[in-house]
Amino acid sequence: CEESVVAIARDRRGSRQLLNPDFIPTEFATGVVVGREGLILTAYHALGDPERNDYAVWIAGKAHRATIKAADPTHDLAVLEIKADSLTPMPLGEAKDLKKGQIVIALGNPLAIARDGSASATWGIVSNLHRKAAPRPDAESGIEQKDTLHHYGTLIQTDARLERGTSGGALLNLKGEMVGLTSAVAALPGSEKAAGFAIPGGDTFRDVVQELKLGRKVAYGFHGVDPSDAVGGEREGV
Repeated sequence: CEESVVAIARDRRGSRQLLNPDFIPTEFATGVVVGREGLILTAYHALGDPERNDYAVWIAGKAHRATIKAADPTHDLAVLEIKADSLTPMPLGEAKDLKKGQIVIALGNPLAIARDGSASATWGIVSNLHRKAAPRPDAESGIEQKDTLHHYGTLIQTDARLERGTSGGALLNLKGEMVGLTSAVAALPGSEKAAGFAIPGGDTFRDVVQELKLGRKVAYGFHGVDPSDAVGGEREGV
């Protein structure tokens, strides 16, 4: 499954250096092949501002110009598209089958060194499940902002070392199946560096990825009651 993990680089819009093999990017991440025809899954936050950046995907030492096919900030997932075929998609596993103490392996692009096609590996155990992403307080109110669903407690916690650049990489079980998409920004600055996190794989994950592969916006349903006319006493359920 190493051939299914790729390096991602980004640079300012219009940069002529992005595809240069000697160019060392200052902004970089990891991606996972999810479509033989050139579809790459990564973490949405790793893309920065799409209006200001261009992207490249490095496979086996060759750079491909990449565009964003679709993105879902709520799940922190995005799919990039490159002109390539005959890629090897990553086999997907089930995060629901994970247990505390289970050994897992993370493949990624730490410090942008995996552009040669050799993803770096690290290993650890599943430390916990259903963990919250690190809180991000609002600058004015100091109240925690919940930008993604993962701030409500969905993440896999692992003690596998996740360096900068490994966001969007693969967390694997010992069968070689991807059970999570790694995130290198879940820990707060100055906190314990041994705590890594991953977006769990499963039915919901697959559904979101499938919609993104088709270039669609992911739809979410809401439950509640909407008081359409509070003065007149008329209410409509939604």
